[in-house]
Amino acid sequence: MIFSRLFYVFAAGVLVALAGCSNARKVFVEHDYSYETNFKSYSTYTFLECERDTNNLCTEIYEAIRRQMQARGYKLTAEEPTLLVNYGIFYDNLRYQGYMQPVIKSWVDTENDSFRYEPVKYALEKGTLIVSLIDAGSDQVVWRGYASGILGNEVNPNNYYRNVVRKIFDQYPLFAKGYDPRRYTEDISR
Repeated sequence: MIFSRLFYVFAAGVLVALAGCSNARKVFVEHDYSYETNFKSYSTYTFLECERDTNNLCTEIYEAIRRQMQARGYKLTAEEPTLLVNYGIFYDNLRYQGYMQPVIKSWVDTENDSFRYEPVKYALEKGTLIVSLIDAGSDQVVWRGYASGILGNEVNPNNYYRNVVRKIFDQYPLFAKGYDPRRYTEDISR
């Protein structure tokens, strides 16, 4: 009798947990980049100020971006960086024009001049994080990654936003000039 009651309490708990998971919205992630960019020439970066800082989200996202840039071999510096990193959090719905483009790694490997920008209009949901990489010499945005629908799904905010930033940077699989991730992995394993 007690076993069957425990079983029903456990089963009810599982159903409630599953129902809670089904209410979570899926985060939409995409990116755009400039065909006029030599992505192989960048090695250093610095941050511009976060736009719309609220509830210390900018600090958490700053640290997550810093980790992603470091993992790709980019050095954080205040003196003559080659890239500027800008990011902003938008709390309302957002209409955004992106571009249908080949995967950035494929384009960088070929640098095919025949690709054209194919505009795509997005209706981004409330809670959009946009990360921009800007060429420090020309002040032109060279890459922009964005995640929409990020607010309202946070169970563990620190890990949640770190994962959102990682998903954005999964769209940027490029490494800093002169950085060999295989060598870095070998050094760590010693």
